[in-house]
Amino acid sequence: MREVSISQLWGRTLDLLEVNWPLFVGLYVSLPSIILILILQLTPIDFLQTIVLLAYIPLMPVIVRAGYLVARKGQPSFGEVFRDLSSLLKIFVYELTLLLILWILPRMAHLVWWASDILVVASFIIIPFFVWAAPYYVLSRRAGIFSAIGQSFSLTWRNFSKVFVALLSVIGLLLLGFLLLELRILMKVPDLILLIGWLLCGLWLLVVVPMSYVFWPLLYLALTGEEGASHA
Repeated sequence: MREVSISQLWGRTLDLLEVNWPLFVGLYVSLPSIILILILQLTPIDFLQTIVLLAYIPLMPVIVRAGYLVARKGQPSFGEVFRDLSSLLKIFVYELTLLLILWILPRMAHLVWWASDILVVASFIIIPFFVWAAPYYVLSRRAGIFSAIGQSFSLTWRNFSKVFVALLSVIGLLLLGFLLLELRILMKVPDLILLIGWLLCGLWLLVVVPMSYVFWPLLYLALTGEEGASHA
């Protein structure tokens, strides 16, 4: 395994996103449920949020595969993202299984009171942290759906500090937009400026979210030593 620099990976992510922004714009336009989710997050209607989330789940594998192909090949075509239906189906099953596990564990906490805190932490922090690489093992055809989860645990454990720093960097970028917006709210600025703040926060997320979907497969390729997109 070659030396992995998180800052260099982010630099490479920016380079790849610069030449692949039409691909992600096309995916955002063709996947309108993403926009609906952002809108519904501002509403208290849990039922509608659930319906949109369920509609969004089948579309997640497309974005995951798009990020992987960008990291692996450099500049894939829009049609190539949808070409391998078998891989998309496997990622869908994986995502659905993971969501089911994350849904069950917090509810088990009410039944097993002595382990409630452990189950909550496991469902929201530990499991997602250790299984991040599973989709990329599937997409690279190195493992099946469930064996990929085990390999992801192993890869993360061997490179714990690198993955942890990577996670903190992603969270930091995602939170930056919300923190800027929160500052505007606390300062009690006029509604127009607050609206501009919301728009800037949304635009920031529209940049950072695609970046994260390219960054994670780049990290996977670096940690596993697989060949990725060559540097320009």
